[in-house]
Amino acid sequence: MVDGSRWLADVDAHPGEARGLARRVLGRLTAAGIVMGDPTECVLGDVSGGYAPGPAHLSVVCGGPGGFPDVWPNGLEIDVGRTAFYGPIGEGDRVACPHCAAWLPFEAVAPVVGDWADEGGPGALACARCARRAGFNEWRWPVPCAFAELGLRFWNWPPLSEAFVRDLAGCLGHRLVAGRSGSL
Repeated sequence: MVDGSRWLADVDAHPGEARGLARRVLGRLTAAGIVMGDPTECVLGDVSGGYAPGPAHLSVVCGGPGGFPDVWPNGLEIDVGRTAFYGPIGEGDRVACPHCAAWLPFEAVAPVVGDWADEGGPGALACARCARRAGFNEWRWPVPCAFAELGLRFWNWPPLSEAFVRDLAGCLGHRLVAGRSGSL
């Protein structure tokens, strides 16, 4: 199996509130037994530790127990801070302007996204055709993408249930964008 993750990105979280929201979500997930409360080395991301699946982890995924792989990594990673979440983007993929549908090749957009994530650059693109600017989350991407201050990565988990995603969105009071990375 190739390692991958299911991710949920809170596209409405502001930098000053992301840490508090992360604590709220972790508290909810540990209280429900979806993940364990003590961090372990169960994720691949840039964070120092993740949260292993708890006794109720199967209650939030689609499929039965056979659908949850017994592999490492298999925990929840919580990303706080500017992060780009995206799925497998292929060569030649394009992003489309939300105003006029003109497109840009992903290769032209990637450096702007990198500047936003690494250097604090603006989280917007200007359209070459209509010259209007729009935030990254407004552009139409070839696969689910999100640019957020808070995100949850479930490493090697089966698809998350829609009810679970709705419940977390309600807990946060924000829009969540769901996607996957790797070849899950």
